[in-house]
Amino acid sequence: MATQPEQINDYAFIINLIYARCRIRLHEGKEHLIKARLGKRMRHHGFETLSQYCDYLRRGCDEVELTHLVDALTTNYTQFLREREHFDFLVGTALPTVLAGRRRFRVWSAACATGEEAYSVAFYLWEHFPLMAEWDWQVLATDVSTNALTRARQGVYREERLRSLPPAWWRKYFQKGQQSWEGHYRIKPAVRERIRFEQINLL
Repeated sequence: MATQPEQINDYAFIINLIYARCRIRLHEGKEHLIKARLGKRMRHHGFETLSQYCDYLRRGCDEVELTHLVDALTTNYTQFLREREHFDFLVGTALPTVLAGRRRFRVWSAACATGEEAYSVAFYLWEHFPLMAEWDWQVLATDVSTNALTRARQGVYREERLRSLPPAWWRKYFQKGQQSWEGHYRIKPAVRERIRFEQINLL
């Protein structure tokens, strides 16, 4: 079925709104993705069409609904030690250059998604700036998606998500799930305590 002109305007409205809100760029051709991901919000409000939902947004919905909109349209792709050379640069070059003898520092993991990047930073800091050697560090991890942050705070991942990590780190930094949590691993509390997760819109 061909897309009607008013539907095109609705998709353009959503695309422009999400870009203005947090600079997420949904290119044309994402109409099916937009409609599918917003289906839950439409059903929540009892709307049968995307146009009805867009009219609701245009009339001036609250911040809570806009947060749900961002959550629905955010794609959180990440993995442990993604772009590993960046972590090597952080501990081998960047931090030694800027610390200048200081033993206390903070690292910001922006757009942290479901937490793999922030925890990867913490693993590297634990290896190279151990707390027992009187280093004092913490990681601030932020994302625009509240759904992603909820998963990040839990710090629970399926076993296949850990395969990019050295095997020794599985034992050092994770608790292995038992019974109903078989096949899952959780970040140990000592590591999770070094990270603060907050919702921040980079824009």
